[in-house]
Amino acid sequence: MDLLNLAKSRLNAETLPDFSELLGIEATHLPPLLEEALPVLFAIFTKMTQDPNKTTLITQYLTEIDENLLENPNTALIEYGPELTRSGKSGLAKLLGPKLTDYIAPLAKSTGLGEGKIATTLGTLAPFVIALFSQHSKDANELQPLLAQEKIPHPTPEEKTPSKEESPQKSYLPDPNKKREKRPFPKRKAILLVLILALVAALLFWLMKTGVIPLPNSSSTQTLEAPNSSTLPLKDPSKNSP
Repeated sequence: MDLLNLAKSRLNAETLPDFSELLGIEATHLPPLLEEALPVLFAIFTKMTQDPNKTTLITQYLTEIDENLLENPNTALIEYGPELTRSGKSGLAKLLGPKLTDYIAPLAKSTGLGEGKIATTLGTLAPFVIALFSQHSKDANELQPLLAQEKIPHPTPEEKTPSKEESPQKSYLPDPNKKREKRPFPKRKAILLVLILALVAALLFWLMKTGVIPLPNSSSTQTLEAPNSSTLPLKDPSKNSP
C-alpha cells in the first residue's frame, strides 16, 4: 500500500487552494512545498512508530483524530485552520521535542521559506496525515509495518553522519571550580594616576606660593613693632623748672 502517494493525491495545491493564504506565501510556492513537506511528515511518523516510548501517544492520535478532515480538506482548513495548526504543532512537539527543528531546518533551506512557515506547514498538515493513517490503522504497532514499506525520499536526521565531532556546549555561567586569576594593574591606569597626583601637587604649590593657602609655620597675625623712641615727643626741661 502506497500511503505516501495516496497522501499526495488527497493533500495538494488543488485540494488545499487556501493553504498558501494561510501561510502567507505565493500560490506558486505551494505545490513544491507540499511535495516536500508530506515526505518529511511520513519520515517523522515512521521513526516514531519504531520508538516504544512513542507508540502510546501515536495510538492516541489515531483514535482521537476526526477522519472527516479528508472529505473536504480545504473546507476544514478554512473553518479550523488555526486550531489544526496549534494541535498539529503540539502533537509534533510531544513526539520529537527539540529534535523537531532537525526536520524543519533542512526543509526551510530547500524551499527557501522561513523556519516559522515550515513549522506552520508541518503542524497544519499533521492532522490530515494522521487522519489518513487512522483510516488504515488505529494502533501505532499496526501502523509501523505499513510505514516501513514506504519509500520516503527524505532521510531522517538520525541517518546523517556528522562530519565533525560536536563541540561541547558553551556555558555562559561562571565555573565555580575555576580559581580567579589576579590581573596585573593596567599600565594606563598607573600613568593616569601619576599624572593626576602631579597636577594636584603643582596646584597646591601654586596656591601656597601665591598666598592663597598659608604655609603651616607662618603666623597669621603680624607682631606689633615697638614704638620708635625718636618719634616720641621730647619733654622740654625748661618747663620742669619752677
